Amino acid sequence: MFRKALMAGAIAVAVLWLANTSLLGARPEAGNIKLLSHRGVHQTFSPEDLENDTCTASRILPPAHEFIENTLPSMQAAFQYGAAVVELDIHLTPDGKFACLPRLDARLQDRRNGYRRRDPNDQAPGT
Repeated sequence: MFRKALMAGAIAVAVLWLANTSLLGARPEAGNIKLLSHRGVHQTFSPEDLENDTCTASRILPPAHEFIENTLPSMQAAFQYGAAVVELDIHLTPDGKFACLPRLDARLQDRRNGYRRRDPNDQAPGT
C-alpha cells in the first residue's frame, strides 16, 4: 500500500513538473520577449541572509532614484522603461475604498488605521 502511494506521489510530481517546465517549450524570439514590472520601479535592498519571511523594508539601501513602488509615478516609469505589464496589488480598506498595498500582512500594516479590511475571524498575531 505504501509503495502504491509513493508511486502515485512520484507520478503526480512528474506530471506537475512536466506541465510547468519551460525546458520543453520553444525559446522566444528576441522581438517577442515582454517585460513585466512587479509593482513598478522600486528601490533595492540587501539580499544577505534573506528568508521567506524577512521584512525587506528594513533592508532598503540608500535611494537610487525618486520612485517608490506601488505608486503611479513608479508604474508610469516602468512603462517608460519598456514594461509591457505592471503587476500591482489592490485591496479594500475598512471603509470600502481601494488601496494599492503590497501585501495584507498584519505585521507590516496597522489594521486599526484603515489598511486592512476588518474581519473578526482574521486576528493578527498578538491581538
